Amino acid sequence: MYEEHVEWLKFPHDIQNRFFQCAEEEAEKLAKTIEEFVARIGEAKKAIEPFIHSLPSSSKLYTVAAVDSSRSPNLSERLGVRYGVFATGLIYLRGTEERSEVYRAGTFKRKQAFSQDRSKHFFSLLTNYVERKLALEALDKCDLLILDGSFYSFLIPVERMKKSGLYGPEEEKLVDETFKLTETLRRSGKTIGVIKRSHTRAIGGYLAQEDKSTPFATTIDKLILSNIMPGNSYLNYREVVGEKPVQIFTQFASLVSAGLDKDEAMREAVRKAYRPFEILGYDRSILDNMGRIQVRAYPSVPPAEIEYPTTMSLNRLLEFLGQKDFFNETTNLPLAIDLVDNLVTVSQKFTGEFVSEVEGRVLEKMLKKRENVENARTFFTLLNPQKEY
Repeated sequence: MYEEHVEWLKFPHDIQNRFFQCAEEEAEKLAKTIEEFVARIGEAKKAIEPFIHSLPSSSKLYTVAAVDSSRSPNLSERLGVRYGVFATGLIYLRGTEERSEVYRAGTFKRKQAFSQDRSKHFFSLLTNYVERKLALEALDKCDLLILDGSFYSFLIPVERMKKSGLYGPEEEKLVDETFKLTETLRRSGKTIGVIKRSHTRAIGGYLAQEDKSTPFATTIDKLILSNIMPGNSYLNYREVVGEKPVQIFTQFASLVSAGLDKDEAMREAVRKAYRPFEILGYDRSILDNMGRIQVRAYPSVPPAEIEYPTTMSLNRLLEFLGQKDFFNETTNLPLAIDLVDNLVTVSQKFTGEFVSEVEGRVLEKMLKKRENVENARTFFTLLNPQKEY
């Protein structure tokens, strides 16, 4: 019992008891929420089931490439600068047969005098840029290229950076180069994005147009569809919400659930959906040319949300998705993206190990030059002591 709750038992007895009370209170609320959801899921099923179709199977195998990257969850500040590391991988599959792999790895560092928030944002932008650059290398070597995440999601934090005064010429150049690379991938008609941690609430937005009080306005689509979609099926959002981007209905669901009038909520939702493009001076119609579907290959796991450009027809996309063993039975995500994700994951522990390696090599070089090693040790120890994660 002690081993199982070792972190809990580190607290004083009174704090432990309070946490137990909090856990009980949260359990009561969550149980009630689940009961209400189950009681009303039939409403969503009746409205959405007509838009769910069988996923066609395909006997043909295609060469599929997937690109993913990972970066340090937190920047290390042990050496007097902020350090982060990133890894980007590209894998080619044909069916379940691996064809080849390509990897990139690099470091990011910034002086501590710079804003910590700006450093984190720039690190994220840099990782996106390297990922898109590697993806471009694969474009002529595969039939289908898979990106991790939405094509233009990297623009969303940029909007916040501009508002916070954290967006300068260096960031602008990096974003513009990433945008151009992404545009090339979009226009190719052979690239899709897999949104692993989806927050889409377009179904809730769709239902809220008729009933503002629908509980599904605060429920992500993945949860709703996990209770509706059978295995080997897909839902095309364009059949549900029409030609408008899915992002508009997600914003609409959020605004309506916050109490806005439906007409006002829709106007604001449209403004918010296009704003990242407009604030950066990009063509907002690009968003209109992106479609999304939800696909559930296996009934035991939630569906996967996939974004695709309209330069790729839906039939062509379904032909790719219907290949044998395209999806991982454990996660319901494309096998290729799962494989590359597992190969490039960077943990906070590794970041600490990398910084320790740098520190050790510095000491070794100073020892060879017979310089004051003790001063170096003091520099590393006292400059910015911090807990290791």
